[in-house]
Amino acid sequence: MIRLVGSLILFAIMAGGYLYFDFRMSAKWAGREDAEGLTFQEYVSGLTGRVAGLTGAANAAGMPSKLADMLPKPPEGWTVRAAVPDDVKPFLPKSTKGADRKAISSLEKMVEASAGTGTEAVTLAYQNGDRTVLIKAVRYPNIIFTSFAAMQQRMELQMMTAEFRGTEFMTVRGLDVTEDLLPEGFRGRLFFADVGAQIHLRVLAPKRMKDAELVPFFQSLHVEAMNASVIDKVEGLGKVPVIVLASAMEQAEREAYLADREARAAAEAEREAADRAASEQAEGAQAGSGGGGGFFGGLFGGSEAEDKPAPRETGKGSSCTTGKDGVKRCTVGGD
Repeated sequence: MIRLVGSLILFAIMAGGYLYFDFRMSAKWAGREDAEGLTFQEYVSGLTGRVAGLTGAANAAGMPSKLADMLPKPPEGWTVRAAVPDDVKPFLPKSTKGADRKAISSLEKMVEASAGTGTEAVTLAYQNGDRTVLIKAVRYPNIIFTSFAAMQQRMELQMMTAEFRGTEFMTVRGLDVTEDLLPEGFRGRLFFADVGAQIHLRVLAPKRMKDAELVPFFQSLHVEAMNASVIDKVEGLGKVPVIVLASAMEQAEREAYLADREARAAAEAEREAADRAASEQAEGAQAGSGGGGGFFGGLFGGSEAEDKPAPRETGKGSSCTTGKDGVKRCTVGGD
């Protein structure tokens, strides 16, 4: 009996220590240097979301849960390995003197080992002779998409778009892929896509590779597994066995395709803006009720139960426009 009680006490101490450590890490994942302002209720909400997100992908029949396993299989004649820093050199200008520093930094990030605390990142190098294709996927922590404290970081991830000059490239089983046209002198083609704003995908290919040659690298991308592993899932994403290549279309088909992408992007921006507004209202209601108190609130340093006025309506909305350069820009309105 004494041994059982001792075991329970030890388990409670270990569990409490883990929760305290995870709580502090969650605050950092949410962009905080410390846990001040992150209430225990917010943490529990995020913890529940993280567990649900992990088990959701794992329980999906036949679908991988590890990010590396969701990336494409090497096409015939190609091999695959983990990327190394030198893999990015063939894509840089022959002389980097006077080259666009932002573009150099963007390509170098393709082979960075880590993307930050609690963030899963993997970069694979596909090799065929002197040709290399780099594919990087980054999955950000679930708590960013479940905690009020991480709303700013969540919005930044949702609003990520082309760094240089974006143009529609293809749609893979419902996932839109955009080419970000690199500045003059760079010897690569850069593509990007995101799943629920939580998984960000980057593909870097030699400039001489044609569109049709790149299709095999997207054919085995496990879009459905990616969608299953994020918090903000898109119904049906990854289940449609269709790959649409923009450059292979006739003029009328291409115009319809671009209009459809534009409409879907605008609808997604509106949904994200509505979710943020709902989160703000819920946070205001929680603050007004003095959430985060009690035993756990004291243990984890929750905020004091002070009466706060509910946030006023901000009238947030969103709009998307496409410039002459083909870059789609979405903005969230203020007051």
